[in-house]
Amino acid sequence: MIQTDDARVVRSPHEPISRFTVEQRYRPIVQALESAFTEQFKTMVLFGSQARGEGQPESDHDLFVVIEGLPREPLARLRAVRATTLLPILNDLPGPVGFVAKTPDEVAANLTPLLLDVCVEGVCLYGASYFEPYRQKALAALHRSGLRRRRIGGELMWLFPRMPAGDWELSWEGYREGR
Repeated sequence: MIQTDDARVVRSPHEPISRFTVEQRYRPIVQALESAFTEQFKTMVLFGSQARGEGQPESDHDLFVVIEGLPREPLARLRAVRATTLLPILNDLPGPVGFVAKTPDEVAANLTPLLLDVCVEGVCLYGASYFEPYRQKALAALHRSGLRRRRIGGELMWLFPRMPAGDWELSWEGYREGR
């Protein structure tokens, strides 16, 4: 997906859709999460094939959400996010919805490969003031590292053009190679 200066999100060279259309599609979920979590709800980002403009009609809709105070246990966390407030509106989307839910502390702790993907390809649907500083840090670290995303066997993978000789780390603070 390419975001142009006129705020269009391009799904493919032949099928541009407006950012407004993308935001409207997910607005009921944003409103439900705002209502359920109020100030604890920090951001929601569309990522994956739908965000890259590669989604098919049967493709799922991957949503990354950051919510303060989520339960630690994964099933309890999923229940909290998919609570009854969301169940009626999930059927309005043209495919299944998958949530990745994190707390602000979990996001701040580590730039994981998943968070790198969210920062690179994500379309922020809510909470840009929370999300954009993380995106900028991730993009800066990625640029400094030289990592490139390549499709291998149908999967997207992060690869170095030339593997570093020693240890290396990609974090919110940037990229560093060990000696």
